[in-house]
Amino acid sequence: MLKNRHEVIAQFKEPIYHSHKIYNFLNTFSCLENWEKNITIEFPRMKIQIHSVDYMEQLPDSTSNTFNDKLRFQQNVYRLWYQIDGFGVLQNVTRKSFGSARPGLLGVMERGERHTYLHRKGNFTCFMINFSLFPSTHAKCYWNAGIEGKTVLEEEARINFEHYIYDFFRTLSHHTEMLGIASLSRLLDIIVILFKKKLILVEESRFPKNKAKSLVVKAKNFIDIHYNSLHHQQKLEKECGIDINYLNILFKRDMGITLYQYTTSVRMEHAKHLLETTGKSVTGIATMTGYPNSNSFSRAFRRCECCTPIEYRSRSRLNKK
Repeated sequence: MLKNRHEVIAQFKEPIYHSHKIYNFLNTFSCLENWEKNITIEFPRMKIQIHSVDYMEQLPDSTSNTFNDKLRFQQNVYRLWYQIDGFGVLQNVTRKSFGSARPGLLGVMERGERHTYLHRKGNFTCFMINFSLFPSTHAKCYWNAGIEGKTVLEEEARINFEHYIYDFFRTLSHHTEMLGIASLSRLLDIIVILFKKKLILVEESRFPKNKAKSLVVKAKNFIDIHYNSLHHQQKLEKECGIDINYLNILFKRDMGITLYQYTTSVRMEHAKHLLETTGKSVTGIATMTGYPNSNSFSRAFRRCECCTPIEYRSRSRLNKK
Protein backbone atom coordinates (compact mmCIF):
# COMPACT_ATOMS: atom_id res chain seq x y z
CA MET A 1 0.00 0.00 0.00
CA LEU A 2 1.20 3.51 -0.80
CA LYS A 3 2.05 5.29 2.45
CA ASN A 4 1.42 8.92 1.59
CA ARG A 5 0.11 11.26 -1.06
CA HIS A 6 3.56 12.23 -2.34
CA GLU A 7 4.23 8.65 -3.48
CA VAL A 8 0.91 8.62 -5.35
CA ILE A 9 1.26 12.10 -6.87
CA ALA A 10 4.68 11.14 -8.19
CA GLN A 11 2.92 8.61 -10.43
CA PHE A 12 0.36 11.08 -11.82
CA LYS A 13 0.40 12.13 -15.46
CA GLU A 14 0.86 15.81 -16.29
CA PRO A 15 -0.77 18.19 -15.81
CA ILE A 16 -1.47 17.38 -12.19
CA TYR A 17 -2.96 20.67 -11.02
CA HIS A 18 -4.81 23.74 -12.13
CA SER A 19 -6.28 26.66 -10.20
CA HIS A 20 -9.42 25.98 -8.20
CA LYS A 21 -12.47 27.46 -9.96
CA ILE A 22 -13.77 29.21 -6.80
CA TYR A 23 -10.63 29.81 -4.73
CA ASN A 24 -8.04 30.77 -7.34
CA PHE A 25 -5.26 31.00 -4.74
CA LEU A 26 -5.59 27.23 -4.23
CA ASN A 27 -4.98 24.32 -6.60
CA THR A 28 -7.03 21.25 -7.44
CA PHE A 29 -6.44 18.10 -9.49
CA SER A 30 -6.92 18.60 -13.22
CA CYS A 31 -8.41 15.11 -13.53
CA LEU A 32 -11.51 16.22 -11.58
CA GLU A 33 -12.59 18.52 -14.38
CA ASN A 34 -14.17 15.77 -16.49
CA TRP A 35 -15.37 13.53 -13.67
CA GLU A 36 -19.06 12.65 -13.95
CA LYS A 37 -21.39 14.40 -11.48
CA ASN A 38 -24.59 13.27 -9.72
CA ILE A 39 -24.00 9.52 -9.65
CA THR A 40 -26.74 7.53 -7.88
CA ILE A 41 -26.22 4.11 -6.29
CA GLU A 42 -29.23 2.30 -4.86
CA PHE A 43 -29.07 -0.43 -2.24
CA PRO A 44 -31.97 -2.43 -0.73
CA ARG A 45 -32.65 0.19 1.99
CA MET A 46 -30.61 3.22 1.01
CA LYS A 47 -29.91 5.38 -2.02
CA ILE A 48 -26.68 7.39 -2.19
CA GLN A 49 -26.20 10.24 -4.65
CA ILE A 50 -22.70 11.67 -5.11
CA HIS A 51 -23.00 15.19 -6.49
CA SER A 52 -19.39 16.34 -6.65
CA VAL A 53 -15.85 15.75 -5.42
CA ASP A 54 -13.48 18.56 -4.52
CA TYR A 55 -9.81 18.83 -3.61
CA MET A 56 -7.93 21.93 -2.47
CA GLU A 57 -4.22 22.26 -1.98
CA GLN A 58 -1.86 25.13 -1.31
CA LEU A 59 1.42 24.07 -2.86
CA PRO A 60 4.65 24.62 -0.90
CA ASP A 61 5.97 26.93 -3.66
CA SER A 62 2.76 28.99 -3.73
CA THR A 63 3.40 32.73 -4.03
CA SER A 64 0.90 33.32 -1.22
CA ASN A 65 1.72 31.81 2.16
CA THR A 66 -1.60 32.81 3.68
CA PHE A 67 -5.21 32.78 2.53
CA ASN A 68 -6.71 35.99 1.17
CA ASP A 69 -9.93 35.24 3.02
CA LYS A 70 -11.83 32.57 4.91
CA LEU A 71 -13.12 29.64 2.89
CA ARG A 72 -16.94 29.72 3.07
CA PHE A 73 -19.16 26.70 2.47
CA GLN A 74 -22.87 26.01 2.22
CA GLN A 75 -24.78 23.41 0.22
CA ASN A 76 -28.21 21.78 -0.09
CA VAL A 77 -26.67 18.35 0.53
CA TYR A 78 -24.21 16.79 2.98
CA ARG A 79 -20.52 17.71 2.65
CA LEU A 80 -17.77 15.37 3.78
CA TRP A 81 -14.72 17.36 4.92
CA TYR A 82 -11.36 15.68 5.41
CA GLN A 83 -8.27 17.68 6.44
CA ILE A 84 -5.19 16.13 4.86
CA ASP A 85 -2.66 18.78 5.83
CA GLY A 86 -2.47 22.15 7.58
CA PHE A 87 -3.90 23.64 10.75
CA GLY A 88 -6.79 26.06 11.09
CA VAL A 89 -10.21 26.81 12.59
CA LEU A 90 -13.41 25.29 11.23
CA GLN A 91 -16.54 27.20 12.28
CA ASN A 92 -20.22 26.34 12.00
CA VAL A 93 -21.52 29.89 11.51
CA THR A 94 -25.18 28.81 11.68
CA ARG A 95 -24.77 27.19 15.11
CA LYS A 96 -22.12 29.67 16.27
CA SER A 97 -19.67 26.90 17.19
CA PHE A 98 -16.08 26.25 16.14
CA GLY A 99 -13.20 23.87 16.60
CA SER A 100 -9.62 23.33 15.53
CA ALA A 101 -8.88 21.63 12.22
CA ARG A 102 -5.77 19.50 11.90
CA PRO A 103 -4.51 16.63 9.72
CA GLY A 104 -6.83 13.63 10.01
CA LEU A 105 -9.98 15.66 10.82
CA LEU A 106 -13.04 13.96 9.31
CA GLY A 107 -16.53 15.39 9.57
CA VAL A 108 -19.81 16.01 7.77
CA MET A 109 -21.35 19.43 7.19
CA GLU A 110 -25.14 19.51 7.55
CA ARG A 111 -27.42 20.66 4.73
CA GLY A 112 -28.08 24.39 4.60
CA GLU A 113 -25.73 25.34 7.42
CA ARG A 114 -22.96 27.88 6.80
CA HIS A 115 -19.36 26.97 7.58
CA THR A 116 -16.06 28.82 7.33
CA TYR A 117 -12.48 27.64 7.43
CA LEU A 118 -9.68 29.99 8.55
CA HIS A 119 -6.20 28.70 7.82
CA ARG A 120 -3.50 29.21 10.45
CA LYS A 121 -0.31 27.39 9.47
CA GLY A 122 1.15 24.64 7.31
CA ASN A 123 0.48 23.62 3.71
CA PHE A 124 -3.29 23.46 3.48
CA THR A 125 -4.78 20.37 1.80
CA CYS A 126 -8.36 19.07 2.08
CA PHE A 127 -10.72 16.66 0.33
CA MET A 128 -14.51 16.97 0.07
CA ILE A 129 -17.50 15.05 -1.25
CA ASN A 130 -20.99 16.52 -1.66
CA PHE A 131 -23.57 13.75 -1.34
CA SER A 132 -27.19 12.93 -0.47
CA LEU A 133 -28.77 10.00 1.35
CA PHE A 134 -32.33 8.81 0.73
CA PRO A 135 -34.38 5.74 1.58
CA SER A 136 -34.39 3.33 -1.35
CA THR A 137 -37.33 3.25 -3.75
CA HIS A 138 -38.77 0.14 -2.10
CA ALA A 139 -38.02 0.99 1.54
CA LYS A 140 -41.16 0.83 3.67
CA CYS A 141 -39.96 2.19 6.95
CA TYR A 142 -39.38 5.35 8.95
CA TRP A 143 -36.00 6.57 7.71
CA ASN A 144 -33.95 9.53 8.83
CA ALA A 145 -30.26 10.41 8.50
CA GLY A 146 -28.60 12.40 11.28
CA ILE A 147 -25.16 13.97 11.57
CA GLU A 148 -23.00 13.26 14.62
CA GLY A 149 -20.15 15.74 14.72
CA LYS A 150 -16.61 14.88 13.69
CA THR A 151 -13.63 12.71 14.53
CA VAL A 152 -9.87 12.62 13.95
CA LEU A 153 -8.33 9.64 12.16
CA GLU A 154 -5.00 8.57 13.60
CA GLU A 155 -2.08 6.49 12.33
CA GLU A 156 -3.18 3.45 10.26
CA ALA A 157 -6.80 4.62 9.92
CA ARG A 158 -5.56 7.90 8.45
CA ILE A 159 -3.15 6.14 6.07
CA ASN A 160 -5.92 3.83 4.81
CA PHE A 161 -8.40 6.69 4.36
CA GLU A 162 -5.91 8.78 2.39
CA HIS A 163 -5.06 5.73 0.29
CA TYR A 164 -8.71 5.59 -0.84
CA ILE A 165 -8.62 9.32 -1.69
CA TYR A 166 -5.45 9.28 -3.75
CA ASP A 167 -6.24 5.97 -5.39
CA PHE A 168 -9.46 7.62 -6.62
CA PHE A 169 -7.45 10.47 -8.17
CA ARG A 170 -4.83 8.11 -9.60
CA THR A 171 -7.57 6.12 -11.32
CA LEU A 172 -8.95 9.26 -12.94
CA SER A 173 -5.53 10.59 -13.91
CA HIS A 174 -4.38 7.32 -15.51
CA HIS A 175 -7.72 6.76 -17.28
CA THR A 176 -7.90 3.23 -15.86
CA GLU A 177 -11.65 3.32 -15.20
CA MET A 178 -13.73 0.20 -15.76
CA LEU A 179 -17.16 1.61 -16.72
CA GLY A 180 -16.75 4.11 -13.88
CA ILE A 181 -16.66 1.35 -11.27
CA ALA A 182 -13.05 1.77 -10.07
CA SER A 183 -13.36 5.40 -8.96
CA LEU A 184 -16.87 4.92 -7.62
CA SER A 185 -15.81 1.99 -5.45
CA ARG A 186 -13.20 4.20 -3.78
CA LEU A 187 -15.76 6.91 -3.05
CA LEU A 188 -18.08 4.29 -1.54
CA ASP A 189 -15.20 3.01 0.62
CA ILE A 190 -14.80 6.57 1.92
CA ILE A 191 -18.51 7.07 2.63
CA VAL A 192 -18.75 3.70 4.41
CA ILE A 193 -16.19 4.96 6.94
CA LEU A 194 -18.63 7.76 7.88
CA PHE A 195 -21.06 5.07 9.00
CA LYS A 196 -18.39 2.99 10.73
CA LYS A 197 -17.24 6.04 12.70
CA LYS A 198 -20.90 6.88 13.46
CA LEU A 199 -20.62 10.32 11.87
CA ILE A 200 -23.84 9.48 10.03
CA LEU A 201 -26.62 7.72 11.91
CA VAL A 202 -29.62 6.31 10.08
CA GLU A 203 -32.72 5.70 12.14
CA GLU A 204 -34.86 2.99 10.63
CA SER A 205 -37.96 1.30 12.00
CA ARG A 206 -41.37 0.10 10.93
CA PHE A 207 -44.09 2.66 11.42
CA PRO A 208 -47.79 3.28 10.83
CA LYS A 209 -48.33 5.46 7.77
CA ASN A 210 -49.37 8.49 9.85
CA LYS A 211 -46.71 8.27 12.55
CA ALA A 212 -46.12 11.86 13.73
CA LYS A 213 -42.33 11.73 13.96
CA SER A 214 -41.90 10.35 10.47
CA LEU A 215 -44.13 13.08 9.04
CA VAL A 216 -42.14 15.83 10.77
CA VAL A 217 -38.84 14.42 9.46
CA LYS A 218 -40.30 14.04 5.97
CA ALA A 219 -41.53 17.65 6.01
CA LYS A 220 -38.18 18.95 7.29
CA ASN A 221 -36.20 17.06 4.65
CA PHE A 222 -38.53 18.26 1.89
CA ILE A 223 -38.14 21.90 2.98
CA ASP A 224 -34.34 21.56 3.25
CA ILE A 225 -34.16 20.42 -0.38
CA HIS A 226 -37.04 22.35 -2.01
CA TYR A 227 -37.03 25.62 -0.03
CA ASN A 228 -36.47 27.71 -3.17
CA SER A 229 -39.42 26.26 -5.10
CA LEU A 230 -41.87 25.84 -2.21
CA HIS A 231 -44.20 28.69 -3.16
CA HIS A 232 -47.33 26.94 -1.92
CA GLN A 233 -47.66 24.63 1.07
CA GLN A 234 -49.87 22.35 -1.02
CA LYS A 235 -46.64 20.78 -2.31
CA LEU A 236 -45.72 19.88 1.26
CA GLU A 237 -49.22 18.63 1.95
CA LYS A 238 -49.04 16.35 -1.10
CA GLU A 239 -45.56 15.09 -0.18
CA CYS A 240 -46.58 14.14 3.36
CA GLY A 241 -50.09 12.97 2.48
CA ILE A 242 -51.95 14.76 5.31
CA ASP A 243 -53.77 18.04 5.85
CA ILE A 244 -51.31 20.94 6.02
CA ASN A 245 -52.88 22.37 9.19
CA TYR A 246 -52.49 19.08 11.02
CA LEU A 247 -48.92 18.74 9.72
CA ASN A 248 -48.18 22.23 11.02
CA ILE A 249 -49.45 21.26 14.51
CA LEU A 250 -47.23 18.15 14.52
CA PHE A 251 -44.24 20.14 13.24
CA LYS A 252 -44.54 22.89 15.82
CA ARG A 253 -45.00 20.39 18.65
CA ASP A 254 -41.80 18.57 17.64
CA MET A 255 -39.62 21.45 16.35
CA GLY A 256 -40.93 24.39 18.39
CA ILE A 257 -41.60 26.50 15.27
CA THR A 258 -44.13 26.43 12.43
CA LEU A 259 -43.56 25.15 8.92
CA TYR A 260 -43.48 28.72 7.66
CA GLN A 261 -40.92 29.78 10.28
CA TYR A 262 -38.68 26.82 9.48
CA THR A 263 -38.89 27.48 5.73
CA THR A 264 -37.97 31.12 6.34
CA SER A 265 -34.98 30.15 8.51
CA VAL A 266 -33.66 27.83 5.77
CA ARG A 267 -34.07 30.54 3.14
CA MET A 268 -32.33 33.12 5.31
CA GLU A 269 -29.26 30.91 5.81
CA HIS A 270 -28.90 30.53 2.05
CA ALA A 271 -29.52 34.24 1.49
CA LYS A 272 -26.82 35.21 4.00
CA HIS A 273 -24.32 32.91 2.32
CA LEU A 274 -25.06 34.46 -1.10
CA LEU A 275 -24.79 37.99 0.31
CA GLU A 276 -21.43 37.14 1.92
CA THR A 277 -19.84 35.29 -1.00
CA THR A 278 -21.32 36.69 -4.24
CA GLY A 279 -22.13 39.99 -5.87
CA LYS A 280 -25.58 38.86 -6.96
CA SER A 281 -28.34 41.44 -6.81
CA VAL A 282 -31.00 41.41 -4.10
CA THR A 283 -33.55 40.55 -6.78
CA GLY A 284 -31.45 37.61 -7.94
CA ILE A 285 -30.99 36.32 -4.39
CA ALA A 286 -34.73 36.70 -3.76
CA THR A 287 -35.45 34.45 -6.75
CA MET A 288 -32.77 31.93 -5.77
CA THR A 289 -34.15 31.58 -2.24
CA GLY A 290 -37.82 31.23 -3.20
CA TYR A 291 -39.27 34.74 -2.89
CA PRO A 292 -41.52 36.19 -5.61
CA ASN A 293 -39.79 39.59 -5.62
CA SER A 294 -37.11 41.65 -3.87
CA ASN A 295 -39.60 43.54 -1.70
CA SER A 296 -41.02 40.43 -0.03
CA PHE A 297 -37.48 39.06 0.42
CA SER A 298 -36.20 42.33 1.95
CA ARG A 299 -39.13 42.49 4.38
CA ALA A 300 -38.54 38.90 5.51
CA PHE A 301 -34.80 39.52 5.81
CA ARG A 302 -35.28 42.64 7.91
CA ARG A 303 -37.65 40.78 10.28
CA CYS A 304 -35.07 38.04 10.81
CA GLU A 305 -31.81 40.02 10.84
CA CYS A 306 -32.95 43.54 11.88
CA CYS A 307 -31.22 45.01 8.81
CA THR A 308 -31.67 45.09 5.05
CA PRO A 309 -29.85 42.66 2.73
CA ILE A 310 -27.65 45.52 1.48
CA GLU A 311 -26.72 46.50 5.04
CA TYR A 312 -25.91 42.87 5.86
CA ARG A 313 -23.64 42.61 2.81
CA SER A 314 -21.83 45.83 3.77
CA ARG A 315 -21.23 44.56 7.32
CA SER A 316 -19.89 41.22 6.11
CA ARG A 317 -17.44 43.02 3.82
CA LEU A 318 -16.25 45.23 6.66
CA ASN A 319 -15.68 42.13 8.80
CA LYS A 320 -13.36 40.73 6.12
CA LYS A 321 -11.00 43.69 6.38
